[in-house]
Amino acid sequence: MNTIAFVIINVGVFIFCILLLGSISGIFSEKAGIINIAINGMIVFGALVYTVINYLIRVFGNSNEISMYYQLLLVPLCGIITALFALVFGYAIIRLKSNQTITGYAINILVFGITAIAFLIIKQRSGNISFATKELALESDITSSLKNLVSLKVFLTLLIVVLSFIALKYTRWGLRFKAIGENPQAADVAGINIYKYKWHAVFISGLIAGIAGTFFGQIRLGQLQQSYDIQGLGYLALAIMITSQWKISISVLISLMFSIVYSFSFYGVQYFPASYKNYSELFNILPFITTLIVMIAFSKKTNAPAALGVIYDKSKR
Repeated sequence: MNTIAFVIINVGVFIFCILLLGSISGIFSEKAGIINIAINGMIVFGALVYTVINYLIRVFGNSNEISMYYQLLLVPLCGIITALFALVFGYAIIRLKSNQTITGYAINILVFGITAIAFLIIKQRSGNISFATKELALESDITSSLKNLVSLKVFLTLLIVVLSFIALKYTRWGLRFKAIGENPQAADVAGINIYKYKWHAVFISGLIAGIAGTFFGQIRLGQLQQSYDIQGLGYLALAIMITSQWKISISVLISLMFSIVYSFSFYGVQYFPASYKNYSELFNILPFITTLIVMIAFSKKTNAPAALGVIYDKSKR
């Protein structure tokens, strides 16, 4: 196996983790009837928080190299901070009853602005942003082996998948959670606190998106500081969520498919003849074209939660 093959596989697994966590983040919010377009912004915010904390550790710790074992603390911490930030979104749609789609886009724009300002401040104070933080993995090098697959990002992603699947399908909390997204009026009559579960949905969605963001911020810091975005992976995650019919088990398979296409579109072009390499940017849009095709193909078969996007009003039950 050559270097390019190693890179395609390792990068593919990285993208798989981001997409799968993003789709699960969306599933949690939308199962409770909340349209969460802000997933992309929340992942960006998680990446930003991870970057800022790393910067502060470097400044106050007087060290350019941060131990990879700090991630055991930083990943959940960044997830929690992002979850707390997500409560801003929750306040707007639950308490103020604002339009969920518009609020989601507003959060994305807000995060873009916060990220741009934060990177501008860091660059003015320290110049080029570069943190020598190794990924917590068996091997950080992705060009010569597959040992990078044994990593914290893969372990946490699989753990979140299993826990989320069990929580939503086999626990009383999960059954009540899904009932709110289908018929909140009936759930309210049954004595379920609708607003409490919606707050749970927003917090958990932000937590998982924040964890995905920490992985992106660590591995793709250069791209984050150039575009203040995560290459649109959050929107791809939303497409995966819809295509998988809001089912975690199916989202695993679709995330794997999308990640393979994504990784190959950027690095697989190296296998093509030299004359085709001049058109490499055309191959880079392949994941997004695939998304459009899949969304169109499954558009008539979607089975979204019945109360998705409906602002709950207790007085109208």
